[in-house]
Amino acid sequence: MITSDIQYTAAQQQLVMLTESLDAPKKQGVPDVIEQAGKAQTRSLIAQIQTDMREYDRLKNTSPPEIKIESLEDLMTAPIRYRLAANMSLDSFGRKVCVSARQIARYEQENYRNTNSSTLQKILQALDIQLEGTVACE
Repeated sequence: MITSDIQYTAAQQQLVMLTESLDAPKKQGVPDVIEQAGKAQTRSLIAQIQTDMREYDRLKNTSPPEIKIESLEDLMTAPIRYRLAANMSLDSFGRKVCVSARQIARYEQENYRNTNSSTLQKILQALDIQLEGTVACE
């Protein structure tokens, strides 16, 4: 997930580099199957970067964006998406949720996987993120 303009710029540069590598001539001595697998992997990486860039653009440029939570991954990245959508710096976001900007940066590096549940709950409550759901028992 792209979490800053700096990362967005780096993603753009990486996209150019990867696209150029697809157009590069085949290296001698590389079997076709290896060449094709490498290109498929590069195309997959390009698609992922493009998806991340579209999500970043949507969050930064749609007012007000809707942040859907349909999975655990969505829940874990909700604070990042909230911060981007609100055009908040790490400092202002940290003040809002009563966590240092430095710690927020650490959490964002790992998509909040490195936070404990009580801290994540505190952050979600500070952002007024409500969760609803049902469990169907068979």
